[in-house]
Amino acid sequence: PYREAMLAFAVRRKARWDGLEALALWQQVKPRYPFSTEQINETERYIVRNLERSYGDLAYDFVRSVDFSDADIKSHEARIRTALLREDWKRVIAWIAVLPQAIREQDRWSYWLARALEGSGETAAANALYAKTAGERTYYGFMAADRIGGEYHLDHNETPARTELLDEVAAMDGVRRAEELFRLERWTEARREWREVTRNMDAERLKAAAKIAERHGWHDRAIFTLAKTGYWDDLELRFPMEHADLVDQNAKLQGIENAWIFAVMRQESAFMSNAYSHAGAVGLMQLMPATARNVARNVLKRRPPRRQDLLEPDTNIALGSAYLKQMKGELGDSAVLATAAYNAGPHRVTRWLPERTLPADIWIELVPFEETRGYLRRVLAYTVIYEKRMGRTPTRLNERLHPVPPDLGLIGSRDTAPRASAG
Repeated sequence: PYREAMLAFAVRRKARWDGLEALALWQQVKPRYPFSTEQINETERYIVRNLERSYGDLAYDFVRSVDFSDADIKSHEARIRTALLREDWKRVIAWIAVLPQAIREQDRWSYWLARALEGSGETAAANALYAKTAGERTYYGFMAADRIGGEYHLDHNETPARTELLDEVAAMDGVRRAEELFRLERWTEARREWREVTRNMDAERLKAAAKIAERHGWHDRAIFTLAKTGYWDDLELRFPMEHADLVDQNAKLQGIENAWIFAVMRQESAFMSNAYSHAGAVGLMQLMPATARNVARNVLKRRPPRRQDLLEPDTNIALGSAYLKQMKGELGDSAVLATAAYNAGPHRVTRWLPERTLPADIWIELVPFEETRGYLRRVLAYTVIYEKRMGRTPTRLNERLHPVPPDLGLIGSRDTAPRASAG
């Protein structure tokens, strides 16, 4: 049993780096050793999760042979992605059908089921599902609306909170202490105090607390506090336009969209200017100090910033905007690829280019990092919302999502912003 356990572990370890090599190794050792059913299922499902981007009949034949009868959700989703890569719509439909109902009815899988139905010629069923999904104010909701020419649901409804409840929450000792610490720029203590005082609040008091935080310009606490209540319709509170002058100035300077800069900032820090990540990223646009120095020196031709300089909104937004422009120029003028690169690095994004041209929605779904997939979907949706916040008619996502080819030089550009120079 120990020998088989170690062999299975070795195959899974190899799969983390190369699914096809792991498959070849597994096909060598599986017939030669008495692996348990549990070891076989665990190993084969793990290999599938690392074959999502592998073309060729060998990989797909293996995926179709694996037992998924009691598999976990991540394995089921990986199997569906192998079918999306091939646009094998019949299997997408069949494999979505075995997801638990609660998962199957999420906007993500509703969208992909509709796409698969459309690809299979079942237009009426696809359109009905698109129409249902289009009611969501999410990436998938917007994408579904695009498939049927529907409207985006972007109505703003202010968070309801009674005056007496606002007064009650504002008078709480913990709220007053947090506000004072916030004014003194003792950020860590202020957030700790806020977390403690809001920990046991009911939904109505949380809404009041969110509005109080917004009133003081404490946007990250307002956003996170309101999120606890599940109230998503207050677009002004959830998507503030702090530092609008700096954003507009740098958008014009770099020739990129101000809504895109806002969306990245909203995702990166929720407008927390003093944000630090565990990885070492700093400030509003969560810049790594080494990246910031490189952009300052080679793109903006200015003195490289010190780490503490990145806490200043003007410095952070200038460098973050220039980095977005740089990524866009290096990646075929694609804002989608540039957004992925901002999160995961340009070296990874170039490795993720497909072997054949893929629709952008499929390419996004096949990004290997779950974090980056979610990041892309949120930034794209937030860009739409920020365009609405600025009083513009939002650009449709299907106008932003150009097919992703294997060669960056083949990417077509329909972006409204001027073309960024490579560099």
